[in-house]
Amino acid sequence: MPYVNVKLAGSVTKEQKKQIAKEITETLQKHAHKPANYTYIVFEEVAYEDWAIGGELLG
Repeated sequence: MPYVNVKLAGSVTKEQKKQIAKEITETLQKHAHKPANYTYIVFEEVAYEDWAIGGELLG
């Protein structure tokens, strides 16, 4: 049972999430032979001011 956590700085639309989830699921089916109905995907949207790279906040 694959569990995929997609963590993003900022946000994406519901339609973008649907497409990302579809493509991740298809990739796991094709390359790892994992069934779609057992693939779990969670989206975590982190505000830019809560995300830092190289010691600097994005926001």
